[in-house]
Amino acid sequence: MTRALSWRHGPWTALKLGVALIYAFIVGPILITAIVSFNAVNRSQFPPQGFSLRWWGEAFTPQWLGPLAFSLELSAVTALISTALGLPLAFALARHEFPGRGALAALTMSPLILPTLVTGIALLQFLQIAGFGALLGFWALLIGHVVICLPFSVRTVAISLKAMPPAVEQAALNLGATPATVLREITIPLCKAGIFAGAVFAFIHSFSDVNLSLFVARPGQRPVTVTILSFLEYVGDFVFGDHSRD
Repeated sequence: MTRALSWRHGPWTALKLGVALIYAFIVGPILITAIVSFNAVNRSQFPPQGFSLRWWGEAFTPQWLGPLAFSLELSAVTALISTALGLPLAFALARHEFPGRGALAALTMSPLILPTLVTGIALLQFLQIAGFGALLGFWALLIGHVVICLPFSVRTVAISLKAMPPAVEQAALNLGATPATVLREITIPLCKAGIFAGAVFAFIHSFSDVNLSLFVARPGQRPVTVTILSFLEYVGDFVFGDHSRD
């Protein structure tokens, strides 16, 4: 009996262990970074040497608050535009059959397959060749981020539409509701979870992007991710243990 119970609970134990290891792999670097932020020395060293709030004080200077505010603004606008464009696209792809539907779906989802690094280089070259180099900065970042974030909105809304019972909308129409009323009062409220999820995914993806932003940002209009990368490349270093730099 004991052996049967242990055999039955064995897969669950292995699953829990696997989940714990995955969480440790994801959360571990974040915890290390948080601990290193209290380092007293002028190096990103782990384990920390001493304790200081100096780096937290510098994080609230205009050098970092400016790019942070820029990233928040860019991500918010990207999420709004991606949601506004993704909603009708998802309706078209999920509810209608029309010539070119497969090509439109592939084009909409292609940014998920294409590396954002390639998208950033292509957008930079297009703007320069087409004579729109003046758009580099916020507007170029906005265009690029909408392109790479749009698939998240389309996918989440399309999933919500396909999970919706089709008889609900038909029943409302049979009771005399207009298509616009059905859309406003029934379809969109039932899809609000997918709409919200798509907006959140778009915001996070835009805020955390560095590969595309690296090519189309310009001084004074750089997201915080590009600012951090530049700081790490030209200023910072990271050391494990008690080793000195060569």
